[in-house]
Amino acid sequence: MAKITVRGLCKQYDGKVQALKDVSFECQDGEFFCLLGPSGAGKSTTIKAIGGIEPADKGQVLLDDQDVTDMHPWERDLAVAFETYALYPQLTVRENLRFPLQAPIRRDQWTKESLETRIVDIANMLGIGELLDRYPQQLSGGQRQRVALGRALVRKPRAYLLDEPIAHLDAKLRHRMRGELKRIQMDLGITTVYATPDQLEALSLAQHMAVLNRGRIEQTGTPEDIFERPANIFVARFVGDPPMNIVDISIEGDTLVTPMDSQVRLPLTEGLAGLLSRQTGAKGIKLGIRPKDIQVLPETGDQTLLKAEVQQVQVLGETSVLTMKAGATDLRAKLATELAPARGANVRLLIDTAKCHFFDSATQLRLEQP
Repeated sequence: MAKITVRGLCKQYDGKVQALKDVSFECQDGEFFCLLGPSGAGKSTTIKAIGGIEPADKGQVLLDDQDVTDMHPWERDLAVAFETYALYPQLTVRENLRFPLQAPIRRDQWTKESLETRIVDIANMLGIGELLDRYPQQLSGGQRQRVALGRALVRKPRAYLLDEPIAHLDAKLRHRMRGELKRIQMDLGITTVYATPDQLEALSLAQHMAVLNRGRIEQTGTPEDIFERPANIFVARFVGDPPMNIVDISIEGDTLVTPMDSQVRLPLTEGLAGLLSRQTGAKGIKLGIRPKDIQVLPETGDQTLLKAEVQQVQVLGETSVLTMKAGATDLRAKLATELAPARGANVRLLIDTAKCHFFDSATQLRLEQP
């Protein structure tokens, strides 16, 4: 097991594409750490740099405070699984899983019986126990990905580096595998860095996480911190499903008003109005409100509330997402399906400013608030 420290990693491809821009974070010994970001954010490059597969142009990688930046991959004792399967086509599933355990540096660690037991246990855990004697070309894409993941998990390295290892699985199996991965990591206590574009995976798996965007880290922290206090508008929109509503707003006295049509009007406490005004001069504010924090009431409700028309209803089983129009402003709300109004219905919206987030329009950064 190992603590992983990344300091100021920079990586450029072809002299043009800046894949990593001063990436720094720390994954504690035994921790499950997620790298979250969209395609092209730099997640895979970071995994490769930690594993020694891709040399960084600048920066350091440390394992337990030992600088391993210039070490070969096999010297670091890290197990890596990628989204691409990279299986040996001439070997069966059993032989693919056995391969990393037969490396010269690990060959004496296993007896024939213990090695076979380990292979079977991992295969059964991944639901591929009946596929051990098949070849990769005889497997589906999802089955191949489970073999590739098993080839990393079968080892007991200093750390796991997992790059979108379950991306090609169907939704039901992916949900089960998230639980299995978390259980395995907790049982073994092996440090894990897990890269994913799926914010649900990151929020459910990580003890700490970093949000990447275009090669830069936008925010690090616990899943709760990042969800509840996003550092900027990118994080606010990327973490959360459906994404946070972001609305241009201005302050008039102790009221928030949409500048285009003044249809959205929200009262502020005197202290909050003053705090926001001091930070932005009462100009250039964006309001963020999560869909789950918007209460949708019948049109006959309190006439002082915000009026809106339901444009679309997306039913997601027990919950539904409403897309609504309030004046010229589009808003989304998430609520129980049994309470969802029909498309075209006129409703009133209750928005508690205590649950709102505020950002500077120019910098996109979170504004200080109580």
